[in-house]
Amino acid sequence: MSVSRQKIGEVGEQKARSFLKKNKYQILETNWRYHKCEIDIIASKGNELVFIEVKTRTNTIISEDNLISIPQQKRIIYAADYYINKNKIDLNVRFDLIFVERALKSFKFTHFKEIFTPTID
Repeated sequence: MSVSRQKIGEVGEQKARSFLKKNKYQILETNWRYHKCEIDIIASKGNELVFIEVKTRTNTIISEDNLISIPQQKRIIYAADYYINKNKIDLNVRFDLIFVERALKSFKFTHFKEIFTPTID
């Protein structure tokens, strides 16, 4: 019996939250939604607000180039902009990716800080 992609993703996000907490991040929101956009984790550390996408895979081929598509980046930026304005946040902002590799009974984390930078269209 195979485990669904959704279930693997949920477990990966749980593991990513634990990883962040161990690294002194404060989790502010999880699976935060604005319209059809979702941000997996919103966290803070020091003077930074960090919007984090989590990708969980059972295969370990990482290509940094295609982990977060351009349309997905735009959706994350759109939702992040709303979150920042709604909550009147005045912190440095960063967009990260946590890549969770799932082996038989263990997890490996690769934390890509500033995986992308918002651009003005």
